[in-house]
Amino acid sequence: MASFDGVVPPGKAGSIRASIHTANYKGAIAKSIAVTHDDASQGPINLTVTARIVGSVEILPYPALQLARRRRGFLTPAKLLVRKDETEQGTLAFEGLAASVPWLKVSARKVTAEEPPVEGLPAAKPGDILLSVQADGAPVGSNVVNVTFKTGLPREPLVTIPVTVSVPPAVTMQPNDLILNPTPDQPAGASGQVLVSVRDDLDPKTVTVTSDAPAFAVRVDPQGERAFRLIVDWPGKGKHPPTKTTIHIRVGGETIDLPVRVNLSRAESAS
Repeated sequence: MASFDGVVPPGKAGSIRASIHTANYKGAIAKSIAVTHDDASQGPINLTVTARIVGSVEILPYPALQLARRRRGFLTPAKLLVRKDETEQGTLAFEGLAASVPWLKVSARKVTAEEPPVEGLPAAKPGDILLSVQADGAPVGSNVVNVTFKTGLPREPLVTIPVTVSVPPAVTMQPNDLILNPTPDQPAGASGQVLVSVRDDLDPKTVTVTSDAPAFAVRVDPQGERAFRLIVDWPGKGKHPPTKTTIHIRVGGETIDLPVRVNLSRAESAS
């Protein structure tokens, strides 16, 4: 945010006053200010304001976390080290540790003796705080949540650590919808398939598939494997056979829907 003297007489000096909101910033930052004027001999003047933001604590190795399946933070906790900045006054009084959602479990312990580097963390020193963060029952999708705690220090009494938690759906499909196209050698029916992969924490042997329209036959090949083909057959029999359905793939208490339809224009041209 900047303010300035609106009119500067020729040969005189004016002033520009700038302020930077430093919340959620750490380390070196730079902001630019563009000064426009009516002096035709030169264009706009660009000013750069630089600053180094020093908080009360360092969060190591990074002041944020990303949790995803096959990384730490699901089966085992992810770790962060909290260390008081050496330029801060006072004593780190760590308290009030909390997560912004109930499915994010957080805990902390105070380091009382030097500890070697472990799990991507630097060596710990007495007085450091070791944070453990673990997702338990996170919803499907990309979720940005927070871990907060109080420091008891003047510069940064409350610290917020952003945590991004990514959970894929129970199954992934390719494609996500299925169009069945009759062929000249099968004008009264059509078949198609979708490649399906089951999330690594779920048992593929529990997969069940159902179709809203019984006229569409659905089978899994191979049965009980983590990756399989979902094959859909449409016989096209009867006076007015249904030409669309939804197939429900259920595993681990989650259901994913696959829309299926028959390309009627292709069926008419094939006949």
